Amino acid sequence: MADVVRLLPDSVANQIAAGEVVQRPASVVKELVENAVDAGAGHIRVVLKNVGKASIQVIDDGKGMSPADARMAFERHATSKIASAQDLFHIHTLGFRGEALPSIASVSEVELRTRREGEELGTVLCMAASELKSQEKACTPKGTNITVKNLFYNIPARRKFLKSDATELRNVTNEFLRVALTHPEIAFSLENNGTELYDLPATGLRQRIVHIFGKASDGRLISVECDTSLVGIKGFVSSPEYARKTYGEQYFFVNNRFMKHPFFHKAVLEAYEGLIGADSIPSYFLYLTVEPSMVDVNIHPTKTEIKFQNESDFFQILLACIREALGKLNLTPPLDFDTEGKPDYMEPRAESQAPFVPRITYDPGYNPFHYPARMTPEDSDFEHTRVSCGEYRQEKAPARWDALFDGVKEEPEAVQSLFPGMEEPQVPGGPVSSCYFQMKGRYIVTPVQSGLMLIDQKRAHERVLFDKYAESLSASRVAGQKSLFPEVLELSASDFLLLQELLPDLEMLGFELNVFGKQCYAIQATPPDLPNNRAKEVLVELVEHYKNTEGSIRDKARERVALALAKAAAVAYGTALACGEMAEMAERLFACRNHRHTADGKVIVHLLKYEDVNNWFK
Repeated sequence: MADVVRLLPDSVANQIAAGEVVQRPASVVKELVENAVDAGAGHIRVVLKNVGKASIQVIDDGKGMSPADARMAFERHATSKIASAQDLFHIHTLGFRGEALPSIASVSEVELRTRREGEELGTVLCMAASELKSQEKACTPKGTNITVKNLFYNIPARRKFLKSDATELRNVTNEFLRVALTHPEIAFSLENNGTELYDLPATGLRQRIVHIFGKASDGRLISVECDTSLVGIKGFVSSPEYARKTYGEQYFFVNNRFMKHPFFHKAVLEAYEGLIGADSIPSYFLYLTVEPSMVDVNIHPTKTEIKFQNESDFFQILLACIREALGKLNLTPPLDFDTEGKPDYMEPRAESQAPFVPRITYDPGYNPFHYPARMTPEDSDFEHTRVSCGEYRQEKAPARWDALFDGVKEEPEAVQSLFPGMEEPQVPGGPVSSCYFQMKGRYIVTPVQSGLMLIDQKRAHERVLFDKYAESLSASRVAGQKSLFPEVLELSASDFLLLQELLPDLEMLGFELNVFGKQCYAIQATPPDLPNNRAKEVLVELVEHYKNTEGSIRDKARERVALALAKAAAVAYGTALACGEMAEMAERLFACRNHRHTADGKVIVHLLKYEDVNNWFK
């Protein structure tokens, strides 16, 4: 029987490795930019065509390579970063395994131009599908200029799995920013199809964050800094009032390497406990400096998951460090122990004013256990009638009060409604009482025929708004409410482009946005049912929800826009609702085709049955 075990060709082995290292254009940008950083570049430029699907060009002014090094860099596991297994525990560079360039060259066409300082001529090398096409000397600037064309041209199936241009550009931007945030001393630029997205000069860390996320972020940052024998921590966290409902600006770095660490994220949330809501997420940019021997960065192909020794110790230090930074804000009024127990100083009275001695009156014959005889409605001056919401209304006033209210006609209390013109709700399956009340500012509770019905007020509003927005997007354009003084919305470059793609759908909903300077929109009009003072907040939350929504199928795009806007515009937990508003909310909810669940599948209504309550008291 013939032998069946054989060695794979290098081209096949490189393509297998590329499946782990090169997943999309963003993976190529990450590897090439990290190589440029390791080469000591002072300026790194990234140029994309068709969000990297056509070409990715990374230009740096680093050390460059010799002709032999340029050729050797495309061999598997060829690296200048490590020489033995012990070096894995003393890594200070971003790349070290020697898999990036051969993996990229196996699934694309690569052109490399490089020259070292002091050499007259550089090297131009061309690769395609792991094969060397040409290598020759040429005149080229100092540093390295590498161009990756036709990504996955020899693996059409992999190319089909790429997402939409907006999604791929967002992934490229995320990888680009992760490197730019770790090296503020390096100038970075990113452009796509001739449009400049980022131009980041060499600055300090705080200025780098402001350049990326906008000037508004400057006032939100709280400095964090502590130094222990185990770890050094520095960076910034956001003020509690600027916490968001979605992820977006959460960055952990260890030894200038981006990482994802849910355990440390939990430490940040615990530090904010009591300052933000349970569903809110603060922004943070935290940089940890530890001994390389205490971390293992070689547990994941993309090197974003890192293993720490004694993670619980790092957790406690991180928690204490952030709490100390937040405590410096004086979020709670301080106690003045110096004046405790001392008498208050009062201004002396004028000589013409006589001193006033307060007097207390009381009834010496008062008996709290004495109850008067029960009065009948005929004998009493008061008659009470039970009305909705558990209130009592006075029908007959005492005769001695008639003069005070002579000519005054009692009018029902005006309630500002979320849904004007609605009548009392009718729930399918049984009549509803007119009595409504709120529980903990979150649930609307009302009795029904078979027990008690609890409605999540925010989810109910989301369901109502989603159906309304979805109908508006599939029908005609809604006339927006014009703003007398338009607000200016400043966004990051990626968010600006994302909102630009959503403009047609937003206009159908009633928004009117005009470009107002670089990465800014002027909000000229808003949907009729959206308060003007919430327009900026709702648009920011809409972008965040849309970014974090999985999937990229274009026929679902409008549905995702409607869902994101409904989530952003829905009434928040803790908002007090009047009885009429709760009744209207229930009416609108039960008019929806699916009133039991939100558009993303969360439960809205729960019925507490009378039989279940009886079982509690058995």
